[in-house]
Amino acid sequence: MERISRQRVLSVRLDCASQPRSSPARIVLIALPAILLFVSSPASPVDADAVPENPTKLLQKAFANQYDVDSTATIELVIRNRSGQERRRNFEAASKIIEDRLHSIGRLTYPAYLRGMTILQIEAQDRSHDAFIYLPSTQTVRRVSTAQRGDAFFGTDVTYEDLERRYARDYDVIDLSTELIGGEPTHVVRAHPQLRQTYHEVVFWLAQSDQVILQAHYFKRGAQEPYRTIEAPRSSMQKTNDHTLPTRLIVENLARGTTTEVTYRQLAINPEIDDRVFSVRTLEQKGPIPASR
Repeated sequence: MERISRQRVLSVRLDCASQPRSSPARIVLIALPAILLFVSSPASPVDADAVPENPTKLLQKAFANQYDVDSTATIELVIRNRSGQERRRNFEAASKIIEDRLHSIGRLTYPAYLRGMTILQIEAQDRSHDAFIYLPSTQTVRRVSTAQRGDAFFGTDVTYEDLERRYARDYDVIDLSTELIGGEPTHVVRAHPQLRQTYHEVVFWLAQSDQVILQAHYFKRGAQEPYRTIEAPRSSMQKTNDHTLPTRLIVENLARGTTTEVTYRQLAINPEIDDRVFSVRTLEQKGPIPASR
C-alpha cells in the first residue's frame, strides 16, 4: 500500500492502567465489514495542534460511526497476488443489531463453484459467535467453529476478525499522536487488544474532523513493521445521516505480498430489515437477502 506523506505533530505516552472504561461501540461489517461511507469532498480543515481528546473515547466514536449501524450491500472482493493475477468473490450481504447483538448474513454469487454458499453469524453474549453455513452441494446447514479468527475469509486478505464487532473497552491504549494523512489531520491511536487476537498491536488513524478510521496497521509481537494494513480512502466515502462509511477498502497482507480490494455497491444504511432474515431457517429455505431484492 502506498503510504501518504505524514507529519508527526504530537506524541503523548499514556498509562494503560489509567484509562477509563467506555461503553461499547458497535461493530458491523456486512458479510465481511462490514466492514463503511464518506463524503467525496475534502474534509474541513482541523487544527493539527489541538489538544487531543481521551483516546479511548476517540476509539469509541470511531467504532460507533463505522459499526453502530444496520446495512445491506452487494460486495465485490478482488484478490491480487505478487504477479498481479486476480481472483474475485461477490456477495450479497446484510447486517443488523438485534437486542444489542450483531447479526450478519452473506451469500456468495460468484464464482460459480461457490454460488449459493451462505454464512450466518450471530454474536453471543459471551463475545463468541454462533456461525452457520449453507452448503448448496449437499443442501445442508452446518454449524462451524469461529475459533480461528485470524484465518483468511474465502481466500482473501480479509480475516474473520475483520467481520467481528469491536468495542473500545477491548483495547489498552499505549500511545496517542497526531499526523497528517494526505493533508488531513488525524489522531493516531496505538493500542494492544485485551482479547486474544492474531496481532499483538494495532494502530488506528482517525480523522480529526469526524473520527472516521482512515487506516489500520496490525503488528506481530516485537515487529517494527506491520504485517497487514487496511486503508479506507477518503475519496471513496459516502455520508448518510449520522454515519460516514467507506465504500472501498484496500487490505494488504505484507507478509504474503497479496492485496484484496473490497468494494461496497448499493450500500443502504439503516434500512428496514426483517429480523427473520438472520435465522437458520433462511439458510435452509434459501430465503432472499435484502441486498438482492
